[in-house]
Amino acid sequence: MTAPAHFHAYHWQGERRVYDQEADRRPGPWSSPTPGFLANTCTPVVISHWLLRPASAITHTCRTAEEAAEWFRRELGRAAPAFAVEHDRERAAARAALAAETLAWGGDVHAGWYLRGTGYLTLDVIGCSPNHTDPRLPCPLRGGPRP
Repeated sequence: MTAPAHFHAYHWQGERRVYDQEADRRPGPWSSPTPGFLANTCTPVVISHWLLRPASAITHTCRTAEEAAEWFRRELGRAAPAFAVEHDRERAAARAALAAETLAWGGDVHAGWYLRGTGYLTLDVIGCSPNHTDPRLPCPLRGGPRP
């Protein structure tokens, strides 16, 4: 498989109850994702489906796997003090290393954590043009036809 031309990074933080509502986290038909899915800012159920969302959903675009891994590590480091579970805070460096390995071969990275209180955080990095999971997915920056 061809390596991704670039990576899109996504950061979502919100209430756990919002994350648990899956209906608008699913796109519906390929040819026309539902308006609810397109407007939803919460992490999609299938992580690569971030690429079906508008470009405004992208937090950061990275040209290389190394740059994407650095973004993930940096965001994880900023968020870790708020993790609800001490074990998650202790494992942050190992999780960042695993993300770097996955990105190096063109895979997508998803991680989520419960935060103190009622919050939830996801960090996602998606290979784009082509995506490893589904090469048909369009780049949100370029638009283009959907299969």
